[in-house]
Amino acid sequence: MRNRLGVLGLVAVLFAGTASGQNVPKPSTSDSVNAEKETRYLAFQIFTHYSSDPKVAVLLNSGSREPVLPGTAALRNWVEDIKRRIGTVGDERTRLAVMLGPLCFEQDDAEVTRFIELAFRLALETDVAVGFHIDDSMFWAKRKDLWSDPKNVEALDWDGTPCTGRRLNWGKEPTAAPPQMCFNSKAIQREVQQRSALLGKAIQAGVKSLQEHKKPELFAGVIAGWETMIGQDFKTGKYLGYRALMNRGFSRERPPQDMNLEREKVVQEFIEHWTKGLAEAGVSPQKIYSHTAFLSRRAFNLGDDKAITYMKRDKESAYSQHNHFAPPSMAFGENHRPGFSTYPQPGLFEDIYEQMARHKQVGWASSEGTNMQPSSGPGQTGMDMETYLAKMFNHGATLVNLFSWGVGGDAMKTMGFRVVTEGEEAIRAYRKFLKGDALVEAKTEESLMERLPPKIHKIQKELPGWIEKAEVDSKKKAMSLMKQLQEQMKAKNFEEVEETANSLLKMMKGASAPAAAQDTPKEAGRG
Repeated sequence: MRNRLGVLGLVAVLFAGTASGQNVPKPSTSDSVNAEKETRYLAFQIFTHYSSDPKVAVLLNSGSREPVLPGTAALRNWVEDIKRRIGTVGDERTRLAVMLGPLCFEQDDAEVTRFIELAFRLALETDVAVGFHIDDSMFWAKRKDLWSDPKNVEALDWDGTPCTGRRLNWGKEPTAAPPQMCFNSKAIQREVQQRSALLGKAIQAGVKSLQEHKKPELFAGVIAGWETMIGQDFKTGKYLGYRALMNRGFSRERPPQDMNLEREKVVQEFIEHWTKGLAEAGVSPQKIYSHTAFLSRRAFNLGDDKAITYMKRDKESAYSQHNHFAPPSMAFGENHRPGFSTYPQPGLFEDIYEQMARHKQVGWASSEGTNMQPSSGPGQTGMDMETYLAKMFNHGATLVNLFSWGVGGDAMKTMGFRVVTEGEEAIRAYRKFLKGDALVEAKTEESLMERLPPKIHKIQKELPGWIEKAEVDSKKKAMSLMKQLQEQMKAKNFEEVEETANSLLKMMKGASAPAAAQDTPKEAGRG
């Protein structure tokens, strides 16, 4: 009894809510009509190889071991591969693009300037638009002159204890990045001002060159940030931001009335510091985008553990804290358009539409995303790529930046993200958009994230009673499946979790009275 309830308890912690997955197709908004008057970009992220550390290169640089930044041949091959496989570059209204980055503090001024010049030359040679993706704070390991000073590193308490590294929840296990940067330290503010001016000047020189060649549409824009946030300490998991709060005049004896709100202000001001520098260097604010990542309100309320998405939630976490003090409203500012990570999740696009309407904003970006829920696998979002793109371009998006094309080379061509981004169904959607045809926003089905919780609830509710009445062999099989379910959840293999849950439900149904074990039509169809 104790072991059985222990397993069920672990399952119960994972899922505490459910929601309908039926979305009604929405017409284009007035803001989307305004956005369609300018060039809209379908872009693909190309990762720049900023690290000489082989482990980092393999993890984050598409498996490449090339030098710090790719040379002309490597970059051209990547661009030409995208162009060839899609088969069209679009026109002045809809345009194929590549976004190059991260451009970060790991790169010195001279090499990043040369790289930007190279990128604009290739745009003219290939007729594929170019944009740039700036890492504003994550990767700065080479800048020991900055992080060796505790004033520039975030603290995990009022005593000023420096963080041990920034936690990255990009995979099944957290990885460590350099320490979280203190956004409002004087030295960091000075570096951002200088760096944004340098990048902005180089970018604007490239834009001027495009204009001279009568090809201004070949500049897709610049994304200032890479999921900007105040993260968590790697070793302790504690939320950070105390150094920034102390810089704002707060202390243990004089804490802010709302700590989350104050840290949100720090994040938003940091984004604006970057974008102001780019704009003052000459880059049009209409071509500058932020990049934040958030869990939607609806997904936040789905359960006590959102391992089903790519962000973790603890039970006491406020919405702001869970989103690392970067809820969607923080993406907006005077010198830029908002940009978000857009991996599908329940309620994500609705939250974006609401924020766009509230801010009366025209134009926004999917700064990172593709049609897959992390940890869920291909085909589990309840929509095809055309609908995914329509949920953005039909609602005012002027830039959609898709991740994972070509990541890892041939060795990783069957990776889920690549299957989704490079598959034939996706290619057809890209061609349709680039030819100027209207994208159809079809009705979506329940996603894995929405289908799974009610199945787990059903098992949690009915399995104990079923086991009490089951034969010995059936009990053993059920307990084996429960153990398997537990292991799959721990590993975040949610497609496998659903298969195991379906097996359990089928077993319970076969040994129960038909009226008591009737599956819903959706469950029966999905099982």
